[in-house]
Amino acid sequence: MATTPALHDALLDFTSRENWDKFFALRGDGDSFEWYAEWPQIKAPLLSLLLGEEGTEILVPGCGSSSLSEQLYDLGFRRITNVDFSRVIVADMLRRHARVRPQMRWRVMDMTNMQVRLLRP
Repeated sequence: MATTPALHDALLDFTSRENWDKFFALRGDGDSFEWYAEWPQIKAPLLSLLLGEEGTEILVPGCGSSSLSEQLYDLGFRRITNVDFSRVIVADMLRRHARVRPQMRWRVMDMTNMQVRLLRP
């Protein structure tokens, strides 16, 4: 996992799509990056909130290469939409998950300027 200084040096401007594309391209395929916490740290509190809600819609904004949606999907949560504005990472994540997690959705979008309905009716 990248350290905070390494992440800062790679991105410089966290609002730049080009910088995020570069960051994910440099990291390569198949490597997850957790922004807030690793799955073992958030699993229990998150699942306590979602207990019995497997059919609920889950939106993962700024998903990047996080394994959060993968972990949730494998526990039975199928209605997950992942959004990021880096085409590089969305393409990589779609490639990684399309076959084994076919119901999970991936969208390239800037969450500060959403123009379409993301969640299913």
